[in-house]
Formats: sequence, structure tokens, C-alpha cells
Amino acid sequence: MLLGRLRIRGRLALLVIIPLLSMVGLAVPVVLDRVAAAQRAADTADTVRVASRIGSLVQDLQQERLLSVGSLLGRVTRTELIQKSATVDDRVADLRAEPLPAPVRTALDGVRTLDDLRTAVLAGRATPDEIMNAFRTVDMALIEALRLPFQVDTGTSAGRQVLALDALLRADEGLGACATLIVLVKTTGDPKVAGSYIACMSALLVDNRRFRSLITPEQYRLAMLDDAAVAARTSPTFLVDSVKDPVTAIAAVPIDALFPSVRSMITLGQFVEKKIVADVIAETRNEQRDALAAAWLVSAAAVLILLSVVLLGMAVARTVARPLTRLTRSADRVARVAEAELTRVVDDESETVAPVRLDPIDVGGRDEIGDLARAFERVQRTAARLVERQVAGRRNVAQMFGHVGRRTQNLVGRQIALIDRLERQETDPGRLEHLYRLDHISSRLRRNAGSLVVLSGATGTDGHVAPVPLADLVRLALGEIEDYTRVDVQVPSGVSAGPATAGDLVLALAELMENATAFSPPHTRVLVAGEQTDGGARLTVVDRGIGMTEERLAAENARLTRRERLDLAPTEVLGLFVVGRLARRHGWNVRLAATAGGGVTAHLDIPAALLVVRRPERAGVAVARAAVPSRERRALPEPARTPIADEPAGFDAALLSRATRSLEAGQSWNAFGNPAFVPGPAADPGTAADPGPFADPGPFAGGPPTAWPPLVAP
Repeated sequence: MLLGRLRIRGRLALLVIIPLLSMVGLAVPVVLDRVAAAQRAADTADTVRVASRIGSLVQDLQQERLLSVGSLLGRVTRTELIQKSATVDDRVADLRAEPLPAPVRTALDGVRTLDDLRTAVLAGRATPDEIMNAFRTVDMALIEALRLPFQVDTGTSAGRQVLALDALLRADEGLGACATLIVLVKTTGDPKVAGSYIACMSALLVDNRRFRSLITPEQYRLAMLDDAAVAARTSPTFLVDSVKDPVTAIAAVPIDALFPSVRSMITLGQFVEKKIVADVIAETRNEQRDALAAAWLVSAAAVLILLSVVLLGMAVARTVARPLTRLTRSADRVARVAEAELTRVVDDESETVAPVRLDPIDVGGRDEIGDLARAFERVQRTAARLVERQVAGRRNVAQMFGHVGRRTQNLVGRQIALIDRLERQETDPGRLEHLYRLDHISSRLRRNAGSLVVLSGATGTDGHVAPVPLADLVRLALGEIEDYTRVDVQVPSGVSAGPATAGDLVLALAELMENATAFSPPHTRVLVAGEQTDGGARLTVVDRGIGMTEERLAAENARLTRRERLDLAPTEVLGLFVVGRLARRHGWNVRLAATAGGGVTAHLDIPAALLVVRRPERAGVAVARAAVPSRERRALPEPARTPIADEPAGFDAALLSRATRSLEAGQSWNAFGNPAFVPGPAADPGTAADPGPFADPGPFAGGPPTAWPPLVAP
């Protein structure tokens, strides 16, 4: 069942979620409606502001129309007309710089159509009819572009004010046209012009009546002041008489007084227009504030109720779920401690683990939950003691590995020293060869002891006190593997490893070369090459063996870089485990990659901070290949070694000499020759030139072809 899958808090939440959702469903529409009303009020205010700017532009166009007619009648100077045209263009440019509706922008483009008419007026070629028609078209296009009756809710007070503003703009346009026509009636007396004036006045009276039916009493009183101003500039009965007979009504008014009066009459509607705009903006601001306040009030009330119900549900759930939650946290802590112990990796040369301390379970109830809590606390204490014992046991095992490894190193060191003394005293070639082989086995045993110390997490003691060339380090590593005769060395001179890392570098190289020889066929060669890089030096171990799959390569590369516990690592990859731990200790970068044609290539990058680079004395690389000298040569006494003048202080010459002798003692073999071939007697050392330990034994003397493929860095 669904209830069985829910927690305690989920079940309590299910009791209150349906009423809460109902309340939210009722509150959200109210909030959205109030927000929409506030947005509509803001849009209305923006529309009225744009209408006010357009009204000012229309009044400037009406003034320019009157001045254009006055210019034809000789009542206006050319300069005054040009100034008014420039004022109109500046106002249009200002409007274009503001965000406007698309229809308004289109209507503003119509002002440009007046350019040809303006030129004709200045040249005296235009007629009054052309001026009247052109300007009326532009003015009405601007008023119609506002679409004021369609932008507002006419059922509200602000909507009716916007309708009044639309009627006022139309009435002002009619008043401006009628004022211009009365001037033409006075100057021309043309009956056609008089008829146009009568039609204009009739339309004006209709717009004026519509406007006054929509305005407030205060706005009406301001409009009556405009009527009084018109009567003062003409006569008290001028508006009525001019509709009947405009020629007779205007006969008593001289043109010199009529033209200035008409110019001032055009601006009278601006006062009422500003008043309406201010009233609409104030009313819409109040509506917006009230709508937002209502939205906030409803939202706050809904949130308050929600919080109250949620807090009450949490308080009830807490009394039930809190003891269970404490038990869950305690169980989780025990699980985390156990998981941390399973996955914890100590790779920092020491292991200092704080004892496990788990907080007691604070449940004092005497009910079933309290009994469960007390029983679980006993389980928690037992688990903590078990984890501490596991940590102590693993620490003791690691210390035991370290002690055994160091003891073995000491014993092997004493054994090698004894073998060295026997080698110096022995003159029999057969026994000397056996001593060399015993020396080699002791070196391998010493490497295993060093690996055991690394596996314990401790650091080994490095006997080097001066930088050691990389080529010598490779030779020392060769002396610690079994199939050293299959390894070719191509390491450039002039690059040495610091004394702090020389011993660990020999151990890592030995492990890599041991893997390369162990997992490749006996007839193949293993190449150890070196090169300088921008970041230091790179040693590469290339074998042509069975190789690894891509998944196995990825897993081994991850093991080389990540920290891993010894008891969790597979036993067959302990060599790579040792290499990875040494790499992380010294900051090396070890990567495995597939060799072209089969096999594995191991790249060991050494940072420049761990190297000492010297200018090479000669170009090229030293190629060292293990070879077995003749018995007569081994029987010869070893010449006294003369110290080299530029040998670094602290160089372990005996150690390098012992590794070289181990290489010389190995039996080389021909993988491509006749297995039944038995070599004859050794050549006389006095007649044959001694090839030396680093001479090339030829293409079929147990080594690869002379032209070894160049090492390609990945």
C-alpha cells in the first residue's frame, strides 16, 4: 500500500496536503488577477504618457499649418516658419528615441511627407487647400495610431478619462483646422472656404460635446475657461454666429488682431490635455498600488496559513519521528565508520588513526522506541571496538612487514659484502662465475626486501649521497631482475637523479623491467630508453609480449595513480602497487600503454626538480647490452680501478661494479640460432679484442636487430 511506503512525516503531510492545495487553488487566481490589474494600470499610464507627447507634437503641427497659411498671406516671416518646422522635426526625433508602439512609429514616418509641402510653401507655390489636407492627414494619422479607445477598460474611471483624452485630441485638431479656415475666410471671402469652415465647426461641436460628457467636474471648469478665452479673443457669440455666417461674424474683427488671436487659441486645449494626463496617471498609480497591495495581502495570508499548518504538522511529526531519526543517524554513523575502514587508504608513510568515538543515542523514552535505542547503542559500542581492533591489527601487520623487510635488507647486505670479499679472493673461473650468480640472486633478494618495506608504508634508507646518472640507475636495476640478459638500454648521458630518489628509482625500474621480461616471450627483447623532456626526463620500458586489453590498461593506470589499500590490491599486481606508491611518494608520473605490434610500454616521467642535468661530453647515447665474457676473460684478475677526476663525491663505485659483474656473469643465448649448436673453446684473450660489457653482440647474439625501431613517446 501507498501508506506503508510513506514515512511518519509523509503520512502526516498527507493529512493536510489536500486542504492546503485547495487554499492555494483559491489564492493563486486572486493574486494573479490583482497582478494583472496592476499591470493594466501601468500600461494605461504608459499609453497616456505617449498620448501626451503625441498631443504636443500635433499642436506643433497645427501651429506650423497656421504659419504656413500665414506665410502665403504675408503675415509670417520665412525665418519664423523655418524655426517652427525645425521644432517639429526635433520633437519627432525625440519621440523616436523612446520605446513606442509600432503604429505610432509608422505614423511618425508620415511627418516626412511634409518636406515637399514645406519647400513649396517657402517657394510660394503651395495652395491653402494643399496645406490643410496634408497637415490634417498627418495629425489624424498620429491620433488614430494611439488607439486610445482600444487600449483601456472603458468601464473604469481611468478608462473613461482616456476616452476623454482621445476626444480632446480630436477636438483640438478640429479647433486648429477651424482657426486656420477662419483666417482664410477673413482674407479671401471665398464661399467654398466658408463652407469648409462650417463643416469643420460642426465636427468640432460633436467632438467637444463627446469630450465634455466624459470629463470630471474639475476638468469641465477648466474647459469652460478655454471657451471664455476664445470668446475674449473674438466675441461672446462668435462660435454660434460663425456657424451661421462666418463671413459676417468675422467682418468686424481686423486681420491684424485675428491672426495673433487664432495662434493663441490653438494652444488653449493643451491645458485641459495636461490636466487629463495628470489625473489619469495619478488614478492609475493608485489602482496599481491598490492591486499590488491586495496581491501581497492575499499572498501573505496564504503563506501564513501554509506556514502555520506546516509548522503544526512538523511539531506533531517531531514527537514521533525524532527518536526514530536519532536511531537512523546512529546506524548511519556505524555504517560510515565501517565503510571508511573498508575503503581507507594509508599511503603517507605513517598510520595515525584516531580512535573511533560514536556519540551515545539520546533517547530517554520508556516505550518500544526507547528499548530499541538502548539495544542499538550496545551494537554501536561493539562495532566501534571491532573497528579499533581491525585498525590496530592492520597497523601491526604493516609494521611487521617493515621490520621483516629491514632485517632482510640488513642480512642481504651482509651477505653481499661477504660475497664481494670472496670474489676478490677467488681466482678459479668456475667458482667465480658461481659467486657472480649468487651475487645476482642476493641483489634480487634485496629488491624483494625493499618492496616489502614499501608495501609496509615505510620509507627505505637510501645509501646514495650524490646524484647518480640515469644510465647507472638502469644498470643497477638490471642487476636485480632475473632475465637481465634480454634487456637493451638506451639512456642518454648527462642526466642524473637526485640522491633522495635514486634508491626508489632503482626499485621502481626493477619492478617494471621484471614485469616486462616475465610477461613477454623468451625470444623477444626488452628495451629501456630514456630521453629529456620539457618537464624533466622520461624512462620507457618497452616489451613485445602478450600485452593487455584496453580495460586492463585503464585499471592498471588507475591503480598507479590512486591510493589503494594493500589488503585490497590483487596479489598478482603487487609490483605495480609498489611502483604506484613510489610514484606518488616522489611525484613521478607512471603510465602504461600498448606497444605497437603487441606488448606493453611503461612510461616513467621524472620531474625536473628531482634531476641534475649536466652538459654531455659527447653526442649520442650509451647502448648497454648484457653479454657473457669468455671463461678466460673471467679468469683474468680484475685491474685496479683508478678513480675518475670528475666522479661525484659519495658515488657508490662498489655497488655499480658489483651490478656490472652480475651482468657479465649472465649467460647470453641466441634465440634465432641453432639450439643444437655447442660453442667451441673460448678464444684466446690475448688474440681477440675484449668486447666489454657494453659492446653490441651483433644482430643474432641474443638481441634485437641492429636497427631497433625508434621509441615513439605517446
